[in-house]
Amino acid sequence: MNNDNPKYKNVLINPNSQLGGTRRKFIAHGAAIGVVSLSAPFISKIASASTSVNVLAFGGYEEPGMLTEFEEKTGITVNLKIHDGSDEEMIALMETSSPGTFDVITPTSAYIPKAIEDGIIAELNPADFPLDDYFDIIAKWPPVWKTGKLYAIVNRFGYYGITYNHKKFSESDVSSYDILFDPSVKGRVALFDWFLPNMGCLSKYNGNPNPYDLDAAAFSDLNDTLTKLRPQVGLVGNTSQVIQAMAGGSYDLAIAGEWVQAGMYDDGLPFKALVPEQGGVTWDQAVCVSATTPNKENAVKFLQYVTGPAFQSKLAIAKTYYSMVPNKKAAVMLPNDKRELLNLSNIEKFDEIFMSNLSPRKSPDNRDEWMASWEQFKNA
Repeated sequence: MNNDNPKYKNVLINPNSQLGGTRRKFIAHGAAIGVVSLSAPFISKIASASTSVNVLAFGGYEEPGMLTEFEEKTGITVNLKIHDGSDEEMIALMETSSPGTFDVITPTSAYIPKAIEDGIIAELNPADFPLDDYFDIIAKWPPVWKTGKLYAIVNRFGYYGITYNHKKFSESDVSSYDILFDPSVKGRVALFDWFLPNMGCLSKYNGNPNPYDLDAAAFSDLNDTLTKLRPQVGLVGNTSQVIQAMAGGSYDLAIAGEWVQAGMYDDGLPFKALVPEQGGVTWDQAVCVSATTPNKENAVKFLQYVTGPAFQSKLAIAKTYYSMVPNKKAAVMLPNDKRELLNLSNIEKFDEIFMSNLSPRKSPDNRDEWMASWEQFKNA
């Protein structure tokens, strides 16, 4: 592994939201960006609600030019903090901080139903947002709706399938998760240390159409599959470790998707990604508004901007990491090579072809059992 590769003083942050980092800076230093601090100086500097909006977001929003148009057109200053912790921590910060500390957050939609139930986020008016411009499947994304009411809007998403070294494997080679169990790749598989996507994909491999809703027998089968996979896996690591190892040629296969592959491929590294025939699971980020904010008007204006095409066309190819975006007008604004890289070339058939074999990542009801299984897998 060559940490000094000038081609790879770039890193992909993990949209698992468990790990974090920044794609263009980490390999030279081997460290991720800092966690948001709730120090008194920050809280005391919250700007006037009439002229600002206070946003706690995962990486990408801070990059040059991302929010300039919003601030110039609205006169609203974005008081932005980048979060490098978990989704649970992000939501807890909104819930426990003084009203107005964080008007907007960007968690994974898997955590939205609990936030709705706990009264942490505000109901939104669907008519305020460009949902008609969205891919239909994302506009109707189940986790952000409850009893016909909207509480959050996905503005960034992608998938987990297989990321692979295309100089060593053909597309047909990796068209099934079977490749991960092939004796010839023993020790060449790397996994990101986050149980939901890895176990979700293996659950799809086991034939479960709803990979996180398993009865006792299906969950036992999933544990058996994990056990079978363990000898094949040479690395279970954080984002930095896995990306460095793959970039350096130590590993050829990972359960991952475009958020890893697109940036690597664009930087000249021989990695592609696809959704195997058994399907995959999604990742996403959704924007939502605090239920207690005194600043809802500005918060809604911010959501209108980040769900629109101008912002999403930049977010899709953010230096932090690439991602698919749900606004079809944003997809059209991308250069053709980027559209192809992000599976956005055929937007008219995107829902029925590309998304048809993907399942939303969610938090299973027996989450503690899933986490225990993952820990056992890692320690085997």
